[in-house]
Amino acid sequence: MSNVRKPRMPRPRIPKIKKPSISNAKRLRKKLPTLSVKRVGVKTKATVAAKPANKKKHTTTRRHVGTCYFQSGCRYILAKDVSKTQCKKMGGKSWKIQGGKCELIE
Repeated sequence: MSNVRKPRMPRPRIPKIKKPSISNAKRLRKKLPTLSVKRVGVKTKATVAAKPANKKKHTTTRRHVGTCYFQSGCRYILAKDVSKTQCKKMGGKSWKIQGGKCELIE
């Protein structure tokens, strides 16, 4: 037998968690602001009612698009991704929304 040493693998380095000392923790707690009635002030009904309501309503109009057909019964495609009114202007006879029923255009 020969004297051959196995290569040693270095152990993974585990970071140590540093906790603040007790005196530092007390100091940190003292620095936090405390809410008192004098600092905050008491809200009255007059101050709450005086604020203007600037709420904007989010309105979106959804345009329903579908396929326009040249003949009634949804036969012979004329155009795709058009609204029902656009189909009527093009001269389409029927219109169908995706996954819906075939609608006749008068």
